[in-house]
Amino acid sequence: MHFLKRFSLMSAIVAQATLISPAIAASEWNSSTIYAEPGTVVSYQGNQYQNNWWTRGEIPGQTGPWGVWTKVGSASSTAPSAKPTVTPSNTATSKPNNTAPSITTTPLVSSAPNSVAAWDANTTYANKGQLVSYQGQVYRNEWWTKGDNPVQAGAYGVWRIVGSALPTNAPTTAPTNTPLITPSATPTVKPIATPTVVPTVKPIVTPTATSTVKPTAAPTATPTASPAPTATPTVAPTATPKPSPTPVSGLIPARSLTLEQPGDVGSLRAAQLRSFNHTPFQSTGYWVQPGDVLVVNYVYSGSAPNKQPEIWLHNIDDDTWNYDTAQKIKLNVGSNTIVSQVKAAVYVAAFNTPTNGELKVELVSGGRVMPRFVLGQHTAEQWQQMLLQYGDAPYAELVSRRMMLTASMGKILRHVDDPVALMTLWDEIVRLEDEQYGIKPGQAWPHNPTPHRFHFVELAPYDGWMYSWQYRMATASDDGAIGTVLNSKKLKTDGWGPWHELGHQYQMSTFTWADQTEVTVNLSSAYVQRALGQPSRYETQGTWTKTFAYLNQATRDFATQSDLFVRATMFWQLDLAFGRDFYAKLGTNYRNMPAAQRPSGDEAEKQTFIIETSRVAGYDLTPFFTQWGIAVSADTQTKLRGMALKTLTDPIWLNRDSKVLYQPR
Repeated sequence: MHFLKRFSLMSAIVAQATLISPAIAASEWNSSTIYAEPGTVVSYQGNQYQNNWWTRGEIPGQTGPWGVWTKVGSASSTAPSAKPTVTPSNTATSKPNNTAPSITTTPLVSSAPNSVAAWDANTTYANKGQLVSYQGQVYRNEWWTKGDNPVQAGAYGVWRIVGSALPTNAPTTAPTNTPLITPSATPTVKPIATPTVVPTVKPIVTPTATSTVKPTAAPTATPTASPAPTATPTVAPTATPKPSPTPVSGLIPARSLTLEQPGDVGSLRAAQLRSFNHTPFQSTGYWVQPGDVLVVNYVYSGSAPNKQPEIWLHNIDDDTWNYDTAQKIKLNVGSNTIVSQVKAAVYVAAFNTPTNGELKVELVSGGRVMPRFVLGQHTAEQWQQMLLQYGDAPYAELVSRRMMLTASMGKILRHVDDPVALMTLWDEIVRLEDEQYGIKPGQAWPHNPTPHRFHFVELAPYDGWMYSWQYRMATASDDGAIGTVLNSKKLKTDGWGPWHELGHQYQMSTFTWADQTEVTVNLSSAYVQRALGQPSRYETQGTWTKTFAYLNQATRDFATQSDLFVRATMFWQLDLAFGRDFYAKLGTNYRNMPAAQRPSGDEAEKQTFIIETSRVAGYDLTPFFTQWGIAVSADTQTKLRGMALKTLTDPIWLNRDSKVLYQPR
C-alpha cells in the first residue's frame, strides 16, 4: 500500500523553516513535549530555536546543521508560550499512508458518535483515531494528516469511513473519544512531527501494490534521528552470565565487532531531503530473553567519539516512532553489564561523527544465537544449517550491504527461497532507487549513497499491510505481505508494495504537495518495475485508460482527481518524455537548492515543481501542466519567460509506457 506524504508527513519533515527575528518570545524547550508544527519557537540555554518538522526529545543545539532545530536568535527576556504544540492522545502515532490493492474495509464502528467536529482543511490531525464529519459521513484518521480531503482519501488513504454523521451540531474542537484502535496497531505515515506514513488495511485479496508510511508527527519535514537515547541504568545481574558458545563452522556470529561509523542518521537524511531516518542498527546475530545477562566490553582507538555507541535490545513488535519500548544502553569504556528486561534482538547503534580510529564492541558473554545470513560471508547451505541448528530462536535475519531483513522464524522458514538471490536483489533495488533520484557512488555529498542500511521488519501485531517510517519499513505477518519481502521471485515479479515502501524513504517533500504522498512515491515503484523487466502496472491494470479519459474532459482539476494512480501517471509522463534520468537531475537540483529557497507550503511546492521540471526538461512545461489541470501562476509564468526555455509543442501528455510518442529534445 502506498502511505506516505512522506508520506504527507514526509513532506512536512523535509521542509525547511524560515528564520524569525530573535525578538520573538518563546516557551522553554521541554524534552517531553511534542512539537508537531514546523516553525514552533522554543528557548534553550539562552538561545531560541525553531523546529523544521515534528520532534520530541531532540535537544536544541545538538541536532547539527541538518537537524530538526535551527537556531534563530538569542532568548528574549520573557518567554510566553510559543505556537501551540500538539499533544498526542492515548492513541499511537499514525503511520504514513500506504497504497495497496483495492480491498473492502468494514467500518470499525456501527454508528457515529453523537457529536463529531466537521473536517477542516486547515486543522492538523496529529493523532491516529481522531474523528471528523464530512458530507454526511464520519471519518477516522489512520495517521497524521492536514488538508487531505476525506472523500478523496481512497481505500488506502489516511481517512476511513466509520459511520454516518448524526444531525447534531459539530463541536468546535476535535472529539476526545477513546481511539478505535489500540496503539499497538498504529498505522502509518506522517513523520513524528510532520511525518507521512499510512498503514494499510489487510486486503481481502492479495494486493498488487502495498505500502505505508508512518507519520513522524511532522510529515512534510523529514524527521531526524533523536539524539542518542538516554542510557538505561544497568541493574545488578540476577543471573549468572551465559558463557559464549563455541563457534561451529562459522555459523555462530563473531562476538567481537569493529563498528561501522556511518554518521548521524538524522543529519544524513536531512541533507538528502529524505523522509525518514535509516536504521542505526548494526546486527549482532544474538537475542535475549528477559533476565538474561549480557557482559559487553567497549574500547576505542584514536579520537574519542562525540557520542557513545549503544546497545539496543529491540523486539521487532515495537511499533513506536523511535522504538520507544527498546531497552537502550549507552556503553562506557570497559566492561558493561546489562540485564535484559525484554525478549529482543541485540543490536549496536552508533550515532557518532566518524572518528580517525576504531570503535570495538565485544559481547563477552550472554546472548543466544539466532540465524543470521550475511551476503558475501555465508552460502545458502550455511543458511540452511543455521536454521536447523538455531531454529528455536524467535527471529532470523538476513543482511546485505544496503538492506537488513528481520522476521519471525515461522515466516522465514515459509518464504525465504534463496538468501543469496534475495539479498542481491534487494541491494539492486536500493541501487535503482538511489539512481532514480541522482544518488550515485563517486559523486560529492549529498549526491552519493549513505553508508546506512535500510531495514524491513515483520511487525507481528500489525493488522494493516505495509508501511514506511522512522528507522524501518514494516510489513504485516500476512503471507501475502511478508512473502513479497522475503521471497526473491515474488519480490522481483510482484514487489510493487515493498518497492513502494522503500520509495517512501526517498520521497522528496519538496515536490509532494497536499494529498500527493501516496502519489509521488509511485515513481519509485514504476522505476524499479521497469528496470527489473516487469510490465507496467499502469498498463496491466488499466490506469492509462483512466488517465486519458480524465485528460479528454472539457475541464480538468488535478486536485479533485481521486484516483491516486491516475495522478501518478502525470509525474511518470515526465520520465517517459524526457528520459530515465529526469528525476535524477531534478533530485540533484533540489538537493543543491539553498535551504532558504526551498519551497514551503503546497502552492509554493507546486509552482516550484513547475519551474524546476521546466528547467530540467529545457522546455516551458506550462502546456503540460495546464492540460493536467494544474494552474500555472502569473509569477511562475514570468519566471519561465525569463529562463530562455524552448516552447513545448509536442503533446507529451499522450505518452504511455507501451507507446512513447513524444520525446522532445
